[in-house]
Amino acid sequence: MRCCIRNLMLSIVLVTALAAGGTIDAATCNVPSVSYPTIQTAVDVATCDPIVVAGGSYLEELVIDRSLTLQGAGSGSSFIQGGVEVQAGTVTINGFHLSGTGEALWSHTGAEVSGFDLQVVNGIIETPFFADGFESGTAGEWSTVVP
Repeated sequence: MRCCIRNLMLSIVLVTALAAGGTIDAATCNVPSVSYPTIQTAVDVATCDPIVVAGGSYLEELVIDRSLTLQGAGSGSSFIQGGVEVQAGTVTINGFHLSGTGEALWSHTGAEVSGFDLQVVNGIIETPFFADGFESGTAGEWSTVVP
């Protein structure tokens, strides 16, 4: 329900801006910051791209439903503990260690995920990743670091 309301709100903002003859320009958004205390708050803003995440541990279950770049400080510095679900779009994830109690990285059919310097544990995919540097582990697990 939360994702549907969020998607509706983002669609209204986009349609309103385009109907008024304006454009929505992408802007770099930094996490954490006053405006974006969590990664998900930046993901939820259509104009945030790229999203630059400082080193640290982030206990979040991200849902990404649009194209964007998520840039961490490095797989040894930026940790997302909870997982990333890519529902749609072309998403680049760089410089993170992803882990979770369930799926650390989950890509839905039609979504494209790429990245580098990325360590993923317990990644489950429905379609092939379009990625340089991912290596398949056993039992659906992805575990690699690419410099």
